Amino acid sequence: MNIYLILTLSTLLATGKALFCKALGTGQYSKKETAILNFKALFIAFICSLILIADEFYKLFEISAFSIVLSVFFGISVAITQIMQSKAMGNGPASLVSLVYSCGFLVPIFYGLFFWNESVSVYQWLGILLLVIALCLIVCKGEKGGRMVAWLPFAIIAMLGSGANAIFQKTHQHSLFADELQLFLVYSLFFSSLFTGIVSLVIRRREESEPDLLKKQQVIKKIIVPLCLGICVGLLNFLNLSLSGKLPSIILFPVYNVGSMLLSSFISSLIYKDKPTKRQGVGFVIGIVAILIVGIF
Repeated sequence: MNIYLILTLSTLLATGKALFCKALGTGQYSKKETAILNFKALFIAFICSLILIADEFYKLFEISAFSIVLSVFFGISVAITQIMQSKAMGNGPASLVSLVYSCGFLVPIFYGLFFWNESVSVYQWLGILLLVIALCLIVCKGEKGGRMVAWLPFAIIAMLGSGANAIFQKTHQHSLFADELQLFLVYSLFFSSLFTGIVSLVIRRREESEPDLLKKQQVIKKIIVPLCLGICVGLLNFLNLSLSGKLPSIILFPVYNVGSMLLSSFISSLIYKDKPTKRQGVGFVIGIVAILIVGIF
């Protein structure tokens, strides 16, 4: 498949993932129902991953113990990240949540600086400074500042989780078992779905019952949204493998990261009318410029 077609599909899938996370988060669901919906989505992603490696299915039983153990941590991190992203999306503007979430790429940058002896360029430090300014404009109280408390903690946890995911993947690729990456992702999605399934069993069911009409209105959403989200998550992980190292950052970073952020923000503003304030809009634009600087340079 053409690499630019893969890039386009990955960008659209990343956009879809963000929008379906928002759809999942905006429902009037209890904690247990939220965990169940995420379990459904991640289990579907796991099934998709099995289909994608069908010709190498036998290798699932030959994978190293290192990959399995690391996939447990990676899988739990993926599950927590997705749950927090959906909660943040459900309570805040998609544009601002997406920007904070995208800052997760800073985590492996700093991790690499301290633990892998990787360098950070002057341009990247400038981009990081601009990101701090952008986040201050977005988060500091304004005319709608009171709403920030609802989504910011979830977005920050999702951001840290996204960064942790990148570290786990990079750790695996720095190991002697780098050729097991596809199988590693399959096991990770399995443990993600297993973790959310256990969480849904542990959480006590909400006692009050919902009106029958509301239940009927939600039944399609409880089926379609997890199905679509799971497909996006499953396909996105494997398509991004195809992109890894095959495109220069000056093409990959703006199209995938910023492109999916802008698309999800635009579509969400049309559907959910969650437009940011003027000051937050300025912060969003500065944030995009900062992300481009850090990613390209």
